Amino acid sequence: MPNLSPSGGGPHIFGGRLKEALLSRGLRHSEGDRNHLSLINGAPTRGKYNLLRLDGLHFNKSHPENQSIFTAYKNFDHIIFQGEFCRDQYESFTGSSRPHSIIPNGVPSSFFEPTAPAFETDREKALIASSSWRRHKRIEEVIDAFRSPRLRDIELVILGGYPDPDLPNVSALPKFPPHLLPAFYQAADAMVHLAWLDWCPNTVVEGLASGLPVLCSHNGGTKELVKGDGIVIELEEDYTLGTELDLYSPPKVDVNTIIEGILKIIEMPTIKTRNDLKIDNIALQYNAIFQQ
Repeated sequence: MPNLSPSGGGPHIFGGRLKEALLSRGLRHSEGDRNHLSLINGAPTRGKYNLLRLDGLHFNKSHPENQSIFTAYKNFDHIIFQGEFCRDQYESFTGSSRPHSIIPNGVPSSFFEPTAPAFETDREKALIASSSWRRHKRIEEVIDAFRSPRLRDIELVILGGYPDPDLPNVSALPKFPPHLLPAFYQAADAMVHLAWLDWCPNTVVEGLASGLPVLCSHNGGTKELVKGDGIVIELEEDYTLGTELDLYSPPKVDVNTIIEGILKIIEMPTIKTRNDLKIDNIALQYNAIFQQ
């Protein structure tokens, strides 16, 4: 098995899931392995085939963390991107293309298996949002939409420890460990994730795996995950690849566009099983690269 070197946050969650899936296939690390896999950055190992799985990057080229990632991007043998947006942004910022594969994040089988719902609502429908809430995730705009009487029959459930907005149809819940999330997702009817310029959010992978149609923004990589299993709305002008910006100052949006999107997504049926997002199938794609 390759040597996994995960960092914190979303990459750490995915790295743990990938490692477990590879171990379940009997792949274990030993000094004789010819492959070395790092997550996000690190140094290549002499005498091995070095693979680098990249997450997102800062939208300021000169950011110190970008510099170490760009060095790794240049020095590793093969790059694994989460999606086309991720690849295109790296190529725009570095001015170079590397041998690569595109493999999205994946989730364990528990997200696909029916479970008892974690909550109930007195309203007709429930919309769920889950993330580590920073400004570019735009949950404030979603909450503003729920001030409209047009959404009075829909409950918005926010996971992740966001402060309670004190609205009758909005519930803010704590952050839960990943293994408890399927019960929350499966109690909802749809997911909303309107983050500006997100890459390959684990929460959207988890929602899709749980059968939820997803409402997302047209900029960034989220729409690559959603495909036809949701609704993509335009909340701002198209992003130009390679443009530097302050991610935490997202453009102002038209709340009515969000309201219309919510009214549509909440009526979509449960989506088909997304086998392409099962971590076992993701592990097979990584293993195929190891065998090359």
